[in-house]
Amino acid sequence: MLLRPRKFSFKTIQKPRTYIHPKRSIVPFGPISIFTKQPLFLTSHKMFRIKLFLKKSARKADKTKRYFWINLFPYLPLSKKVLGSRMGKGKGKAHSWFMQIPACTNIMSFKNLRLGRFYYFFTQVQHKLRTPLKYKHKHGAHITLGFRSSIRIGYSAFW
Repeated sequence: MLLRPRKFSFKTIQKPRTYIHPKRSIVPFGPISIFTKQPLFLTSHKMFRIKLFLKKSARKADKTKRYFWINLFPYLPLSKKVLGSRMGKGKGKAHSWFMQIPACTNIMSFKNLRLGRFYYFFTQVQHKLRTPLKYKHKHGAHITLGFRSSIRIGYSAFW
């Protein structure tokens, strides 16, 4: 298994019916963050692929010192019975791990990133997750990604 917790009490648990609502609308690390618009069911394999993509692309330019933080980790086991087994006799072994993400949750943050490169990362992550995403700038800048990837920045502060 790719991403999984080191220690856990039970290998099979019931799926939670309610979401845990942390402080999720803040931008904790870098100046630009990506948020979800809808609730999301994310497996460890998909998280690992996104992490690998961002690692490779951040490693290409060492002079810019790009940083990214992923604020997700799979903490719920997903069980699956063996193929061809009959019904009954328990729930099955832990097949993989997943995470339920509520809407408006901070998924990842970026630092030292040009806006064009951020737009590329944003579109790629949105394509890999197959869900609508939104982004927020920490210093009050409103980033408008227009048609044909033209980028305009406007500040709301009086200076």
